[in-house]
Amino acid sequence: MVPIACFLAFLALATARPHGTRQVSSTAKAGLAWPNGDFDNVDQYRSTGKVQWYYTWGPSPIDTDLEFVPMLWGTNQVSEWSHSISNTIQQHHVTHALGFNEPQQPGQSNLSPTDAASIWKAQLEPLKAQGILLGSPAPSSAPSGKQWLLDWQQACGGWNGNGSTGGCTVDFVALHWYDVNSTAFVQYLEDFHATFQKPIWVTEWACQNYNQVDQQCSQQDIVDFLNATQSFMDSTDWIERYAWFGAMRNMSGVNEWDALMDSSGHITFLGQQYIGAATPNVSANPQPGVVHGGDGEQGGPAAVSSASRAGASLVALIITAVIISTLA
Repeated sequence: MVPIACFLAFLALATARPHGTRQVSSTAKAGLAWPNGDFDNVDQYRSTGKVQWYYTWGPSPIDTDLEFVPMLWGTNQVSEWSHSISNTIQQHHVTHALGFNEPQQPGQSNLSPTDAASIWKAQLEPLKAQGILLGSPAPSSAPSGKQWLLDWQQACGGWNGNGSTGGCTVDFVALHWYDVNSTAFVQYLEDFHATFQKPIWVTEWACQNYNQVDQQCSQQDIVDFLNATQSFMDSTDWIERYAWFGAMRNMSGVNEWDALMDSSGHITFLGQQYIGAATPNVSANPQPGVVHGGDGEQGGPAAVSSASRAGASLVALIITAVIISTLA
């Protein structure tokens, strides 16, 4: 939770300093990674029209007119997916689907490239017959992520396209990125795009340091970091969509200043910035990778342990499952 005194101080600072400017994009790139079911108000993120889609780390949608993108998180969802996905596609006008969540991570979907290829061909590849565009498994930004995706590509027997068959069809590459340097973020995306030659979806990203856990982004760092990275993605044609982490009350170990929602379920000032409803209070002449996160002098509300986000996406998934079970 963001302490109210800090939040009020931030608002006072925002009114006292010159503001940077950034136009609200008319594209449908911005989305929400949403583990909250219908218990929290998703419509508060729709006031500007910038947010156009969402996903829930699973195959179950919520009650909203936003575009739903289902995900097959891992093996624990195969049964639910196989029984529900056809109806979900028809009832919610689904056009895209996402593959496995951080498959190279033991604390996440934890799939070998071979097993992931087998499940993909059985559960995701058939959706192409219904015209669904498919997003690759989304590796974490650990160094093993890119290599896992290359190994999965090989295990598939290639990625279908240009008339080829028998492999795994990938229409866009999904990925996650957590660190503190906006320049490194841009370089990471450019490398994935150059390597895989596919449009990019960034389905999780935030200003969060897992390499030096006592050096976390300050609130100002995160304002600058979000402004720099979101502006880059809005203006880059091969980046199709993105979703910041996170729009949730409990950040599961990720820096609390990254939250788009407070502990009461209300949109934060950063959330207003994300949807283009508030002009970001950007630092004067920020230096990429310096002001855009990680000097550690002010820190976030608390430094996180090295294992604190090992299950962040998993916790979000569990929250979603509990909510769905409660409503059933």
